[in-house]
Amino acid sequence: MAVSYTTTTGSPAGVQGSYELNLTKGHEGMLGNAASYTALAYENESGAVIPFGHAVINNGSGTADLSAKLPAGASATQVVGIALDSLTFVLDDNAKTADGRKGYPAEKACNILSEGIAYVYSAHAVSVGDDVRLFHTNSASVGSNSGYAGRFGKTAEAGKTFLVSGARWLSSCAAGGIALLEIDAAALSVTADT
Repeated sequence: MAVSYTTTTGSPAGVQGSYELNLTKGHEGMLGNAASYTALAYENESGAVIPFGHAVINNGSGTADLSAKLPAGASATQVVGIALDSLTFVLDDNAKTADGRKGYPAEKACNILSEGIAYVYSAHAVSVGDDVRLFHTNSASVGSNSGYAGRFGKTAEAGKTFLVSGARWLSSCAAGGIALLEIDAAALSVTADT
């Protein structure tokens, strides 16, 4: 039996003929580079949702050795990493904060990036080389800039942010945008803005 072929002049079905020059940025808590990173499974024993892309601290009042919670105040200096949105754990689509930020539900394991690159929300416009700041307390302008505890930015807010060493911006974004942040929790230190 002979097989015959017909030629087509357009793009064949199922084949993408063009690509965007710039890829869409990732979403909050998405791993930015899988080349080399360290993530550990922490327990969320905080009693609240830990949103993706937010920095977390060691939960000294937890019962697990690796227990995490969101920062809460200027004394919350033991930053252990960033909550990753990962497929490692079964996620609950209903696990959201009151304002709709998705994350890990209370009393569940969560994937925390301690060394590597992640997409995070920035309350301020940032560029490569800008200072990295972490909200340890909700921003005074949280209603307009979404500077919730655990999120990042570059502008100091007295009594609300830490200056972070051991982290750096790898991309830029407008205020309220998503940018790549590299973190090394083992070398990370924070200084409260007063």
